[in-house]
Amino acid sequence: MKKFLFIIGISCFYLCAFAQAKAPKWMDKQKKAVVTITTYKADGTTLHKGTGFFVSEDGKLLSSYTLFKDAQKAVVTTSDGKNYPIDRVLAADELYDVIRLQARVGKKVDCLELADAPLAVGEEAYLMPFVEGGGKVKAFGNGKVEEASKLKDAYHYYKLSFPLEMDWPNAPVLNADGKVFGLAQEDASGKNDCSYAVSAAYANSLQISSTAAFSETYTNIGIRKAWPADREQARVATYIIENTQDAKTFLETLNDFVATFPDWSESYLRRGTYYAQHRGELGKDVDDCLRRATDDLDRAIELAERKSEAMFAKAQLVYQIALSDSTLQNPQWNANWAQVLLTETLKEEDRPIYHQLQADMYLAKGDYASAYNEYMIVNQSDAANGNSWYMAAKTKAAQPGFNMGEIIQLLDSAVACCGDPVREEAAPYILDRIDWRLRLRQYAEAVADYDLYYKVVGGRVDDNFYYYREQAKFRLEDFEGALADIRQAISFAPEQPIYPAEEASIYIRLEKYPEAMQSIEKALALAPEFAACYRLRGICYQRTNQPEKAQADFLKAKELGDPAAEKLLK
Repeated sequence: MKKFLFIIGISCFYLCAFAQAKAPKWMDKQKKAVVTITTYKADGTTLHKGTGFFVSEDGKLLSSYTLFKDAQKAVVTTSDGKNYPIDRVLAADELYDVIRLQARVGKKVDCLELADAPLAVGEEAYLMPFVEGGGKVKAFGNGKVEEASKLKDAYHYYKLSFPLEMDWPNAPVLNADGKVFGLAQEDASGKNDCSYAVSAAYANSLQISSTAAFSETYTNIGIRKAWPADREQARVATYIIENTQDAKTFLETLNDFVATFPDWSESYLRRGTYYAQHRGELGKDVDDCLRRATDDLDRAIELAERKSEAMFAKAQLVYQIALSDSTLQNPQWNANWAQVLLTETLKEEDRPIYHQLQADMYLAKGDYASAYNEYMIVNQSDAANGNSWYMAAKTKAAQPGFNMGEIIQLLDSAVACCGDPVREEAAPYILDRIDWRLRLRQYAEAVADYDLYYKVVGGRVDDNFYYYREQAKFRLEDFEGALADIRQAISFAPEQPIYPAEEASIYIRLEKYPEAMQSIEKALALAPEFAACYRLRGICYQRTNQPEKAQADFLKAKELGDPAAEKLLK
């Protein structure tokens, strides 16, 4: 019994000694920077309560990620009872359980200064908990740094010699000069004979990126996220966010984007474009949306470092909207006004790429010669691209007296713009070139283009591809290759009667009449009134010395409207 009382007495002695330890002079001033944080669920009920601390006068603070996981709202409470809402999440690291936040404070708040350098083993460390009501700091943590292990880059993770009280996690840990170097964290082992601190400098260095913002770390928090510091990354983020929000909500997001980057041309261009393109979804008057779009686009022009680029973007958008909606009556959103805007752009700076839009405008009016000339201005410059060469070929072919060889040359240039090896964007250019080659009976070149097309689309073709390539190979008299292709077409679409009929034609050219007859019967089973099949079967009978059967099939083909049957009968 005496031994038990002795232990209690010794314990009380140490607790009293701990409570009565004299706090450093700076602690009573620094304590105002420590706050409590309450997070809430979507239904308004409390989720978590914990500690954090300000690291800037404008309300930036550090705390634990765990407090905010699944939270939809959060409020900061200072030691003197002031409440500030958490405005947004600036960055987070779930692995190290730290989060960087922005509170909406209005006026300057007391904050802690970050330590200039990491602490070494043996240096003094002080933990400063939240003190309610602005009273004196009575209980605090004090001890030594026992270990300083590498965290990331120049940052450290610390083991401290003192245990952690219940309300101390995420409180600031400071050096002897009163500068914060860590956020207090519990001993994961549960022993609680020591505590840990993650580098405050590391937590404060965290930045959100355009891609990380949509990771589970951030989507688990319903509070608004900060924009990436890099404005280009932020602009990319708007396109990702757009797919996750309805039109009205996303407009609010764009308003925040503009407010964050108020002096950047691209922010106004992004919002102005959205006003115009989604005018029907925003629940506002269409003319009001277009007016707002015009205001934003004009502001973008004012702020642009290269005004012609913003002017061109406006002309292009007006033209796109005018083409897609013929019901618009707004005089500043029609094709004629787009032409005026483009003319002003070319006066500001005559760049070849702007002539591509000019060419598109001529093309829409049916002025193919002028459109061709404009496309060629682009093609004779560094701005040449696959589409400009392709459209030059199209407008050339629309003019009287065109030369098919010249059109193929233009398409050659379109394909050449798509790299080596050729990228998939060349696929429509290759198909168009095949058509012109077939017209010129360049069957070998056409087959080579079919092979190139197959390669650039990664083999993603259907029965039509094999059928058309079979036709080219047939005319090239590559009957074995044609046979292989038509069999592929049949495997893709066994219900199509034209494919076994085409297979029969190949067998006839190969003088394999029994095989041809089998293919014909398959086709007739699918389409009993298929006139060409009776003609083909008649040829098989004729060439195997069965004239009566041949004549009967030719007559049947003629009755069904086959134009070649009459000649065969004669």
